[in-house]
Amino acid sequence: MNKKKIILIIGIVLILGMGGYFLLVHKEQNKDALRFKNEYESLNDTVRDSDGAKYNNVSIDKNNPIKYVSLEEAIKLLDSKKAIIYVGANWCPWCRNMLNPMLDVAKKLNIKTIYYLELDDDKSNYEIQNNELKQINKGSKSYYELLDKLNDYLKDYELTDSDGKTYSTGEKRIYMPFFMTIKNGDIIEAKEISRTLEEGQTKYSEMTEKQYDALYNDFYETFSRVYASSNICSAVEECN
Repeated sequence: MNKKKIILIIGIVLILGMGGYFLLVHKEQNKDALRFKNEYESLNDTVRDSDGAKYNNVSIDKNNPIKYVSLEEAIKLLDSKKAIIYVGANWCPWCRNMLNPMLDVAKKLNIKTIYYLELDDDKSNYEIQNNELKQINKGSKSYYELLDKLNDYLKDYELTDSDGKTYSTGEKRIYMPFFMTIKNGDIIEAKEISRTLEEGQTKYSEMTEKQYDALYNDFYETFSRVYASSNICSAVEECN
């Protein structure tokens, strides 16, 4: 077999191998996207146990850019060249009502992946019992590592009882929905994104157009710092 044929065969093998790899990655991405859709939509028209309120309904495209990551994977992503990490939960009303503007901005900016982190099994939790603060469960080692890395961006974890007395846990807290944007190994932004309620609204209420636009613009500005040029388009304007 001559040299040209050998090079051709090697090239074909490499192309087929890379093609198979990208198909596998795409398949896994679609699997996560469908899982995300099903998990959030599964609570539509159901009642939340903690307060008896009816969940706000959501409708999510099956081709959304969500990719699930573990806590350890999320920590490694803080050193990546480019990443958006969303910390949330399907039972969180604030998370549910910001999904449409978040996903619309991702589509607008052609963002292929938003990494999704759930902390329910890793985070610490406290309760007030008989006028004393009690730790219900201790966070994992990786959870405290993440808190340490995000210390400058986080609020104090405090609880308030029915009399208005505040108890400090001595910890920081990641309040959902929380977003981290990473570029060249640096945390560009790490913050909670949620809407401001209008009179008569609750966290379960449907968004107004004004609230949608405000969230859209917030996401656009946040995501654009990593995935787009310096030109920022508003929710009602197109970039030239």
